[in-house]
Amino acid sequence: MAKQFAWRDNPTIIARLIDGKTIQTWRAQEVVLKPNEACAFIVDGRIGDIVSEDVVRNIGGGIGRYIGDLLGATATDRRMLFAMTGPFDLSVPFVTTLSDGQSAQGIAQLRVQFRKDDIPKLLNIFTNHEPTLDRMKLAAILSKEVSHRLVNPLLQSVSTVEELRGYKLQETFEIRSDMELRPYLSTLGLTLLKAMLITNPTDMERVNALRANLKYATESEEANTEAEIRKLELSEAATLRRIEFEVNIAKAKEAGEVAIELERELKDLRAEEARWEAELKRDTAQAELEMKKSSHKTEQAMALFEQVQQRKQERIAQQNEFQNQRMDAQNELQRQMMEMAAQNGALTPEVMQEFLKQQTAQKMADTLPNNEQTVVETSPAVTASPSCPSCNNAIQSDWKACPFCGTTLS
Repeated sequence: MAKQFAWRDNPTIIARLIDGKTIQTWRAQEVVLKPNEACAFIVDGRIGDIVSEDVVRNIGGGIGRYIGDLLGATATDRRMLFAMTGPFDLSVPFVTTLSDGQSAQGIAQLRVQFRKDDIPKLLNIFTNHEPTLDRMKLAAILSKEVSHRLVNPLLQSVSTVEELRGYKLQETFEIRSDMELRPYLSTLGLTLLKAMLITNPTDMERVNALRANLKYATESEEANTEAEIRKLELSEAATLRRIEFEVNIAKAKEAGEVAIELERELKDLRAEEARWEAELKRDTAQAELEMKKSSHKTEQAMALFEQVQQRKQERIAQQNEFQNQRMDAQNELQRQMMEMAAQNGALTPEVMQEFLKQQTAQKMADTLPNNEQTVVETSPAVTASPSCPSCNNAIQSDWKACPFCGTTLS
């Protein structure tokens, strides 16, 4: 059974040139080529078959090949050139200067590929280099070409960071890469698929970043300081409020004790006030009762007084009517007596005087009250009647002329 041969023991290896004489084992070697691997055979200085996706048997070692080499039945120079045919990226570092004097560093990212038919061109590399080629070695081989023919001329026309980071520069770099590097890469068997320029932050960008960081740090420190000050203010306010609350609580306790004492005094005053109010209501009720009783008595007295006055008025009215009737009867009687005396010739001055005297006495008796009538009746001699200055006959005070002598009275 053949032994498997591994030409690639590191993922960074992209190509390798192997001399068949170096494979000296008792067992024959074979290699399995994957879809992205290819092998070109170089026999006695001529390029032979290029195979891929195949199992290459008896590439070295074994008793048969050893015997053939001894007998001279095999080729004198037999080499195998293995290469990766899949796309891979190369990072070519560069250092250059922009138009404003700033230093720009970065890498030129190139995506390249070894075509199956171009694998023999790798001999141009292995002629002056080791038989094992990895990505770092290939990038070192391409670095001078990339820096001097592509990166430096392109970046020396860039004056601002915006242009350095712009899309237009990337597009220009890809176009210039295809124009400048394609001939050189073709001699090495490489096909350029894509190119991209990656630059590190420039000195100005670092300064701006440092300024931004300092500004951010300053603002952060200011914010932290303000936060600490605010925290201290809140703590101070909380402490002051707690002290104020404690003072208020102490005052409230003292005020509460005073309020309790005042409440007790107020209760006593309210009880005294209630007692005074009860007494006032009792006195008011008694006064109202007395007033009602007095008013009732007054009403009764007024009613009795009205009744007495009404009866008195009725009695006076009856007395007046009786006196009027009596006076009318007396006047009629006196008139008839005067007429009879005049018819009989007995109407003398003495009769007239006596008649007038009786008439005056009767009028006085009618006009005086009962007690005065009694006085007049009991003592008639006490009241003296006026007399006429001419004839000294008794006359009345309201007469205008003396009926006896006809003298005019003043």
